[in-house]
Amino acid sequence: MNTAPELSANGGTACAGCGARFECGLQAGVERCWCVELPPLTPVPDQGCLCPTCLRAAIGAAQRAPGA
Repeated sequence: MNTAPELSANGGTACAGCGARFECGLQAGVERCWCVELPPLTPVPDQGCLCPTCLRAAIGAAQRAPGA
């Protein structure tokens, strides 16, 4: 995703899809985030990062979409 992840009040990153807390590699300062291992997804403007479950679901939906 291309926007900075939103931090939840209790630490970690809040998923833009479901609100679940997860660790975003970008926010955690790791060299490679877990999300780079998944197929790319076109970012949604003004939407933060998705948790692994929501990101996998969004990728699956995009791959099943007509014209994908």
